[in-house]
Amino acid sequence: MESTASLEKIPAAFSLFEHYDDSSARSDQMLKQVAVPQPPRLEPQEPNSATSTTIAVYWSINKEDVIDSFQVYCMEEPQDDQEVNDLVEEYRVTVKESYCIFEDLEPDRYYQVWVMAVNFTGCSLPSERAIFRTAPSTPVICAEDCTVCWNTATIRWRPANPEATETYTLEYCRQHSPEGEGLRSFSGIKGLQLKVNLQPNENYFFYVRAINTFGTSEQSEAALISTRGTRFRLLRETAHPALQISSDGTVISFAERRRLTEIPSVLGEELPACGQHYWETTVTDCPAYRLGICSSSAVQAGALGQGETSWYMHCSEPQRYTFSCSGVVSEVHVTERPARVGVLLDHGRQRLLFMNAESGQLLFIIRHRFNEGVHPAFALEKPGKCTLHLGIEPPDSARHK
Repeated sequence: MESTASLEKIPAAFSLFEHYDDSSARSDQMLKQVAVPQPPRLEPQEPNSATSTTIAVYWSINKEDVIDSFQVYCMEEPQDDQEVNDLVEEYRVTVKESYCIFEDLEPDRYYQVWVMAVNFTGCSLPSERAIFRTAPSTPVICAEDCTVCWNTATIRWRPANPEATETYTLEYCRQHSPEGEGLRSFSGIKGLQLKVNLQPNENYFFYVRAINTFGTSEQSEAALISTRGTRFRLLRETAHPALQISSDGTVISFAERRRLTEIPSVLGEELPACGQHYWETTVTDCPAYRLGICSSSAVQAGALGQGETSWYMHCSEPQRYTFSCSGVVSEVHVTERPARVGVLLDHGRQRLLFMNAESGQLLFIIRHRFNEGVHPAFALEKPGKCTLHLGIEPPDSARHK
């Protein structure tokens, strides 16, 4: 009875004693024969063994030790911005095997890990503590910042913690892919963007993962990227100082009323010399403006309208428009002032088409062989605002004119 009573005071971690309390003599004999285990030896963290929320821990033991279970502890290392008196959460799991996986952890964090071996005689001393680290946080694809030009797309993403990431993996597939067609991927990406060759007039799902030595993050949420329309970014470095560009890069504003020596203009990203590129523009509160393209050999801010490097539409009066092609100017009078102008650059048919995007009325067609990449160009000659509409499929009326 004395032996049994003393066992009841032992912590619950040693409940294995209950299997041996039927005979106090037998228990005493076994306790004398089996030694308390030696401290386990933690293995260093293996490369690529972690995810954003899990770490895998392995250890080894002495062959002579009799062990019934292991108690594994995990405690988060304090962060640089963490207060000294803040509580640090500690995890503990009991396992039979000589490894375990801690789940529901935080990404980009360091954790202290140690382990103790348990048998019916007692519990070993703790192992030496080791530092483990989770994989980076999951990045986010910025669909609004991705650009699309016919058969290519530049995919851009934003990391949660750039310092914790070494490379990225970009994965993609067609939205309606045929059976048997899986994900395609690019690995070892150092930067935060990648230009990918795609099929025109298709929809794609893109995913990105962040990678460091310890593991790979979860797959990001899917971003739907379509090559059915053109999407480019304005090159802020080409913008005239008098112009203001909105944060999303779709609105150009000109507020100054003083006389300038040059036309305030800005260029878009280069469009490749293939396929079709279409975008629309709405100009408000501005009676004089220019819309068109200029060659890549003339990327200065004031290049629109100079020499033979620009092809554009010039509005200077409510219903009077001029179109410039390689230095030749054509004048057109329209019956309806276009509130929204569509521009279609068609390399296959060697033409640059301007149209009233709302009514479908054709304004002008410039016939020219564009042998090099060009930049969309926008100029406001007087105060006003210009809004870009991107990622739009060319209307059938524009395709077949």
